[in-house]
Amino acid sequence: MRLELRHPGTSISFLDGPTGELILRIGSDEEGRLRIQFHLYDSEGRTIAESDDAVAFPEGVRVQAADGELLLDLPAEMGENICYHLYNRKGELLTSSDGVSTRIGPCLRMESWPRGGRHYATRQQPAQPGVDSSTA
Repeated sequence: MRLELRHPGTSISFLDGPTGELILRIGSDEEGRLRIQFHLYDSEGRTIAESDDAVAFPEGVRVQAADGELLLDLPAEMGENICYHLYNRKGELLTSSDGVSTRIGPCLRMESWPRGGRHYATRQQPAQPGVDSSTA
């Protein structure tokens, strides 16, 4: 995932699917400033770091577990790759990314805000000559 400017008021959230617990949210406030919220666990399910609310990290943020495993590396520069290993409170790996490739586990749920994005109308198929569309 690349750290890029997003439309004001939008976000992407990484959640533990079974519990709905927020693990990481990357978004922008109404002025388009980057805001991050997280609750990071290690591979043993121990809480390593958390933010109380969506806050700015203008110098970036790097969080490592006691064993040195990188849990979150959010660069200060826009356009750089975000690296992460996101675990739930059971120590199950939800997703990981080295900034180039991403691995997604079965317990990850992702949500975007606003939900659903744009609504698109269903395209009607053009009527075919000689076919009654009311019975087709």
